[in-house]
Amino acid sequence: MFKRSIKYLVLVVINIVILAALYIQQNQKDSDAIDTDYMISLLDANTKLEAEIEALEAKNSLLESSSESAQTQLTQTRGLVDRNIAQLAQCRNDQAAALALSKQQARERAKITSSQVYNAEECSDNAVQASFLGKQLNSMKERMADLNNKNSDLSTQTQVLRNELAKVNEESLRFSKEKLRLQETIRELERDLSSNIYLKQVYTTPTYCQPPRFEELVCVERLLVRPQFSKKPTTDVRTTLRDPNGKVIGRFSFDSTKAKLINFPFPRDSESQAGEYTVTFEVNEMELVEKLELKH
Repeated sequence: MFKRSIKYLVLVVINIVILAALYIQQNQKDSDAIDTDYMISLLDANTKLEAEIEALEAKNSLLESSSESAQTQLTQTRGLVDRNIAQLAQCRNDQAAALALSKQQARERAKITSSQVYNAEECSDNAVQASFLGKQLNSMKERMADLNNKNSDLSTQTQVLRNELAKVNEESLRFSKEKLRLQETIRELERDLSSNIYLKQVYTTPTYCQPPRFEELVCVERLLVRPQFSKKPTTDVRTTLRDPNGKVIGRFSFDSTKAKLINFPFPRDSESQAGEYTVTFEVNEMELVEKLELKH
């Protein structure tokens, strides 16, 4: 399963390179300006992703080997525990039978003593049997103690193996999550290459002045705007800020390779209408729109 995933990722990387080549050829037809730095950075990013995937593959192979070894040891330990439990149960049954026989003989000796009628030969036989049974009981007690100690050691080993197996499973889960993250990154790069430019996110920071006289108004000194595009623009970016009524507050045109932050100053010490303002970006012959709320 993992090898098929790696083959899929390699095919995806090859597709990205092909798409990048097609993208360069298309841009060569539409414009004389080609953003080679951007394409090289994408290829470098794909190379790094491929290296990370190879490292994760090696790590996953080690984790699978460790997991199989821990599972084998756990199975063997469980077998030993089951056999020792069976032996311990047999010892307990033998001990119970010996105790029952000893009690029965003790009752018989008590009857003989109370009636004062017994012969020396029977007494001697009972003494021999009692001594034999006592030795058997002591031997069984020693075996039970030994089995209890072995079971305790095996239980400890079993717990250690379970802890190691849990760690291996945790590492495997973390590897799976990292693999999914890399796959999603590759898919996102592929989408960015094959689709038109779009706004991934727009960071806006307004600087407010004194509170306005009415709730419908807002006092703003400046608005800082920082756009993040899905890919590097091939043209200059023209940005326009409009108030809720569509009135232009400011326009700004910049080179996408240099400017990162746009400053829209508002009229000094004046109040504007509160509400939804619109920021328009004209780039790559497309118009991208972002809306934001300005109010106290």
